[in-house]
Amino acid sequence: MKHLILPFALLGALLSPPVSAQDKPAAPLDAHWVTLGTSGGPSVQIERAQISNALVVGDAIYVFDAGNDVQRQMAKAGLAERNVKAVFLSHHHLDHNADLGPIIVTHWLFGRGVLPVYGPDGTKTLVQGLVAANAPTVLASFPTIGPAKPALGDTVSATDLARDMTDPVPIYQDERIKVTAITVNHYELPPSVPMAALPQAVAYRVEAGGKSWVFSGDTGPSAGLEKLAKGADTLIVEVVDLDAIGQTLSRVPGMPDAVRQNLVTGMAVNHLPAIEIGKLAKRAGVGRVVLTHFVPSPEAIDNPMRIVEAIHRNYNGPVTMASDLERF
Repeated sequence: MKHLILPFALLGALLSPPVSAQDKPAAPLDAHWVTLGTSGGPSVQIERAQISNALVVGDAIYVFDAGNDVQRQMAKAGLAERNVKAVFLSHHHLDHNADLGPIIVTHWLFGRGVLPVYGPDGTKTLVQGLVAANAPTVLASFPTIGPAKPALGDTVSATDLARDMTDPVPIYQDERIKVTAITVNHYELPPSVPMAALPQAVAYRVEAGGKSWVFSGDTGPSAGLEKLAKGADTLIVEVVDLDAIGQTLSRVPGMPDAVRQNLVTGMAVNHLPAIEIGKLAKRAGVGRVVLTHFVPSPEAIDNPMRIVEAIHRNYNGPVTMASDLERF
């Protein structure tokens, strides 16, 4: 039998990696950030989809905000919806959560396991409402062969993040990524109607593949965002052009000056003008700045590069005005 043993021994030796390769740790999976949609505000724009992002690690996809058209943008980017592993919402304005319902339903149709959804207060209520609202969709999707699918509510989970996170808090980790969150300043003007509590907004930091990204969500100048962004490779950050907003509002017929000024003031404290982004990026020491959530869209203003120029007054690193479907 020795003549049989030798070939099998040789085959085993040929198919086995060398000891040094077995002992060597696996290389990190390729990871990159995709700006699926880059438009801010509740109105749908012609040039850009609403705000949404995907962090792609290998074939796994993690969605950060889910504004209108996120599914079409994923298809354009070649990202399979069945590979979405988790969703992270920065807050509950429509341009950030409009397409969460379709993501939940398509995960039920094509995905596996439970889809976790994270966000500030109201995330549980939102997810539960979307599950209930889609009961007719589930009913209309009855099987004609094979067993029934699980209940829609059993394929999604929701987590309300803690309020007033003044320091970065780890909220999610798997074998590919680690996510931390912090509360940011997006509701700085007092309401004109009674409210039990103000809504909250969060920013996220993601570590994957040996790189780090910080996503601001919507925020005004924020010490929390600066803490979260310290030393990050890439800061994906919203930007508003206050001059362009003021000019647009001045053309609205019949708008009182007090209302116009209140809107501009709100944009200044609840969002980030370019000059504030430059200060933030310099203090945090980020490697690069990627602008997104444009209000208004760059296509609608004269000389959009003045936004980059304003950032460079304080920050010397690379600044990119992201387009839809860019990768970083």
